[in-house]
Amino acid sequence: MPDYQFYMYGLQAMWVVFVFALGACVGSLINVLVYRLPLGLSVVTPPSRCPACETRLSWRDNIPIFGWLVLRGRCRYCRSAISPEYPLVELFVALLFAAVFVLWYVVPDNAAWLDVRWGAVKPEWARPDQFFGWPRDTWPIFVVLLALLGALVAMTIVDAKTFTIPLELPWFATAVALVFHVGYAAYITYNGGRLPQTAPGTQWAIPLPGWNGRGPMSPAFASWWLGASIGGTVGLIVANVLLAARLIPRSFADYDQWEQRVRAEAKAQRAGVPAPMAEPRLDAETPAAPDPAAAPTSPAGDHASVWRGLKGAALAAAALVALAASGAWFGPTMNAPKWVGLLAGVLAAPFVYAVAARLMERPAAAAANVPTTGDAGDDDLPPDMWIRYPHARREVLKEVLFLAPAVALALAGGWVFQSWLASRPAAPALWIMVLGGVLQGYLVAGAIVWGVRILGTLGFGKEAMGLGDVHLLASVGACSGWVDAALAFPLAAVVGLYWVMVSIVRSGGAPRAMPFGPYLAGATLLVILCKPLCERGLNLLLPPLLGQAPINLP
Repeated sequence: MPDYQFYMYGLQAMWVVFVFALGACVGSLINVLVYRLPLGLSVVTPPSRCPACETRLSWRDNIPIFGWLVLRGRCRYCRSAISPEYPLVELFVALLFAAVFVLWYVVPDNAAWLDVRWGAVKPEWARPDQFFGWPRDTWPIFVVLLALLGALVAMTIVDAKTFTIPLELPWFATAVALVFHVGYAAYITYNGGRLPQTAPGTQWAIPLPGWNGRGPMSPAFASWWLGASIGGTVGLIVANVLLAARLIPRSFADYDQWEQRVRAEAKAQRAGVPAPMAEPRLDAETPAAPDPAAAPTSPAGDHASVWRGLKGAALAAAALVALAASGAWFGPTMNAPKWVGLLAGVLAAPFVYAVAARLMERPAAAAANVPTTGDAGDDDLPPDMWIRYPHARREVLKEVLFLAPAVALALAGGWVFQSWLASRPAAPALWIMVLGGVLQGYLVAGAIVWGVRILGTLGFGKEAMGLGDVHLLASVGACSGWVDAALAFPLAAVVGLYWVMVSIVRSGGAPRAMPFGPYLAGATLLVILCKPLCERGLNLLLPPLLGQAPINLP
């Protein structure tokens, strides 16, 4: 092996280890965010403590992944059990970051395995002109991708547990997109550089205003979208100022008070006493401060529950590996590519796990005389109370009023920029167009979910989707562009339907309400990793719009 090749392999291995360690640290931070943000607690202070004995943890106790293994799943000071959720989240994020880095920067363009050209998975911007350019020329864009993936993992866990998405998480991803996309474009603009490669007809890693998927955009078209993106963003700022000044009403401002009253009435009815009146809130727009005494503990439990969780995770992993390997082996025997059999095995694994877990739970449930299906009890109302709120149609009309300044200024901005820039001989600077691309992705993606939320609520009389979902997909649009967000939204419905079927097999019935955030996050990851399949599908479904050139997504 030549010396330079050995050097490059060693450098690649060092980068992979670094990204893996970075992912583990991000996973540790996600554990903190998942616990503290839903409670309204600071993510900075106080320092990490054991929820059982409240002893401040040392640096040895906070080492990602390995800290839990060294402690054997117990607190060093009080020996209370520590949930395996912590190391599993850290390991998942570490593997996710490392896998994306390997696909983007390590796998050669001509690499093939399981009848899949893995080199085609990476986007054009991650394919440098010279091998020694990685990842020096594109690391700011890769940082945006990692920030998005980390935020999606955090939002998935919180939404699955609480049916809410803390807005700080999508805001963080959007801020990273603005800083790194626009900042790097400005650096390139004023230093005479460029991205190594981009998709045909594009100039950046995300679609810029006016991109049509087939080639160079017309100046008038691009100018209108640039102005509309900037104007719509200014309109959102104006709407938030009006909202803060109480010049326009806040939607669902009385929801918390209504829920308190309903829960108090239900509790009083069970107790057979008159229902107490809910105390009025001093500020209906500000959630009440959490009660530390009533705050739920972190995901820790007794030692037996910890090992049950580990056994469940081991069973799921074993089912996934076994069925995926079997599918890859049987695929060619059915005259199908290996990746088709692998995919079939991966999709079948959750069903096999659901059946096995349900069969294993039946003896224990029978011995404890606990029903395996149905509600756990009637001591409290379910967490999906918003579907019972009776004034959803009235409240969602307030959101239409909130969006009016954004719509008006978007139309005005598009007209102004089209009139001003279309006749100019020079196109706007690259960083201005990239700024417009980030803002366009944010607005278009948010508008997709918000439109469904408004129309669905007006049609069914129940809150169709949460505002957290709006911000989640908007952050996806800001980081990856409006095309990825537009593809992820319908795919999320397919992912959700698949998970409902798994839930039916697992518990014997479909859930009444589901958090949509995890499905949006999963669909976004699928779009990012399966871009060649998305391009092939679009080219098959939209032939009249293609003309001479096929769609090539950035």
